[in-house]
Amino acid sequence: MKAFFSELPEPLVPYSMQPELSEAFKINDREQRFQTMKDVLRHFPRENYEVFKYVISHLNKVSQNSKSNLMTSENLSICFWPTLMRPDFTTMDALTATRTHQTIIESFIHQCAFFFYNQPLSNGLTSSPNSTLSGGSGTSAYSCMAGGYSSSTSSAPPPPAYVLPATPPVIPHYGPPIHQHHHQHRSPSHSPPPTPQSTIPTLLPHSLHPHHSPAEQHTL
Repeated sequence: MKAFFSELPEPLVPYSMQPELSEAFKINDREQRFQTMKDVLRHFPRENYEVFKYVISHLNKVSQNSKSNLMTSENLSICFWPTLMRPDFTTMDALTATRTHQTIIESFIHQCAFFFYNQPLSNGLTSSPNSTLSGGSGTSAYSCMAGGYSSSTSSAPPPPAYVLPATPPVIPHYGPPIHQHHHQHRSPSHSPPPTPQSTIPTLLPHSLHPHHSPAEQHTL
């Protein structure tokens, strides 16, 4: 889905509407701020509005299961706002508006029923850009952009960093035997050790010792 939106000629949130959304989001009064954003949303091209409504409704459904998938509306907005708004990160203005644009998409996800289905505002998301830039619970959620999804409410410690072993692991060879063609250094050959003398002659009686001649042994 993200690949599809990234290949569109223009982002799903039109560039012409993004400054108006940013100005509307600066309003301090909560109800007036969201109502102004809703008015800007109604000026979207019809195709953009319908597709944007479908995407935000889907993301809102995902956020409702955040206890199991750890994807709150904040985490989802961090992961999807660059795709939906396609900022030019080579300009300083786009880098400055990063947090504002992310929170705008978070507002659409969290208040989906208000923006698209004429329902009253739900609790939460009362902050404006002035308060979100000062920190808060949303800061830890930016670990999603650093690598992997995470939940700002999760208390589990981060996994330990992987340390490369000092020596590479030995990978077993399961194929046919590999014949070495390198000339190996061979130690000089040694003659086999002499066969030890039998201890049987030392156990014979002195009269039958092999040093006597056959005639003497016969005489004995």
